Order: sequence, then structure tokens, then C-alpha cells
Amino acid sequence: MKHVLRTAAALLAINASVQAQTWTYFGLFPQYSQTGNVSKRLNYNAFISSTVDPFHKSTETKYFPTSDLQLYLQPSLHYKLTPNTQLGIGYAHVRHHLFGLYVNENRVWAQAVSSLPLGKGRLTHRLRYEERYPLNLKTKQWSYAQLFRYHVGFTLPLYNPKEQKKGPFVSVSNEAFLCLSGARNSPVSSKNAFYGENWISGGIGYNFGNQLGKLELGYNYQDLIRNKAGDHRHLHLAQITWSTNFTLENLGVWLLTPPY
Repeated sequence: MKHVLRTAAALLAINASVQAQTWTYFGLFPQYSQTGNVSKRLNYNAFISSTVDPFHKSTETKYFPTSDLQLYLQPSLHYKLTPNTQLGIGYAHVRHHLFGLYVNENRVWAQAVSSLPLGKGRLTHRLRYEERYPLNLKTKQWSYAQLFRYHVGFTLPLYNPKEQKKGPFVSVSNEAFLCLSGARNSPVSSKNAFYGENWISGGIGYNFGNQLGKLELGYNYQDLIRNKAGDHRHLHLAQITWSTNFTLENLGVWLLTPPY
């Protein structure tokens, strides 16, 4: 009996390994973020990013040309509840080209962010509930997905912020994606594992202390488990992040002020 059970387990493991596939991409992940004040406690943010795969590749069954894997546009509003806590709501429009699928997606979300000092740096926690409405461009079918995302990040300035406004810094972060319910015809699948996606980032940047904001170069690794068969999509990305924080009045002054 034990021999039969061991044989069955081995066959199941072999079958799972045959079914599971892994797609690995190498690319670029440019991001731009602009934050400005609406009032004393309320501010806005405009965020745009693109995930670019500059290399074409072929597998046994598919050909993947160079492409923009994902284009992400997101406006949002944020309310400062306390000096260290913010609540936010936002919308995102996303265009996907993943696993040979062409999907346009609308998202709405709500989040809470807590930022506290830790040593000489700052530790940030972000909890986000997200609803997604993807449209499969081939079948013209809409779907619905719910996700819970937890992001934790740490930023360490390599200068004394009490004495100067600019200088280098380092940062690391991790974000877990929990699939509450999934869309049947999009990259976010109802067959996903509950813990279906994880992003790890790290980089070094420079705070210019003016309208130029912060510029950061780093590495971002994304692992997506597509379905119960265990298909993985691995993304190894060179991440470039530019973050600015100024009001529209400051932008006008900056544009109109002569360079001399």
C-alpha cells in the first residue's frame, strides 16, 4: 500500500512539473510620480509607469515579441489623518500585454498608509483594497477581481535631513498581492493562488531638495503565479523612479523664471 501511495505521489509531482511553465522577462520599469497640495490636509498624486520588455523570445508553443507589457496611469487623492497616517482613494487605467493576452483594465482602490521613524530612516506600511474591471480585447468580455495588497518599505537617507535638504538615500520594499476573487479572462485569474503575486525592490537615489524632486535607480523583481498549475511569470526589471512634490503655482514660477 505504501508503495502504491508513493508511486501515486511521484506521478502527481511529475504531472505538476510538466504542466507548470515559467516565463522570464528582463526589462525596464520607468515611473513618474507628482504630488501637490490641495489644502492643508488634502493632497493629490498623479502616477504613471510602464513595464517594457525590450527582448523578444520564443518558447516551445509561443513567440513573445518586444512589447510594452503594462502601461499604468493613476490619479489619486490623499487625506492626512495624523502627521504619520494618510487615507487615500484612487483610480487607475491599465493596459496589459501578458501571456499573449491584450487587456484594458479599470481599477478603483482605497488605502491607508502609516509612516514612522526607524533608526535614522523611515518605515512605511501601506494597506490597499483594490477592485479591478478588466476587458479582454479579443473576446470583448468584462470581468471583476478583488485584491488586497500589503506594501512595506524602508528609506534611509545617507545625509542628515536636519542639516541639509538634499543628498543620497537608499530604499528597499516588498509588496504582497492577495487574490480575494479573480477575473476569468485576464492576467488576474480566478484560478490564482491566494498569495498570487509578490514584488521586491531595492535602489539608491538622490534627493535634489527642489522642484527636481527625487531620482532613484534600482532593481525590481515581480513573481506572478498565474493559476493552480503553478505557471509563473518572472520579471527582472531595471527600475527608474522620478518623484516630484510641488504645487501648480510653484510649477508656473519654475517654468517662467529665467535660468540666469
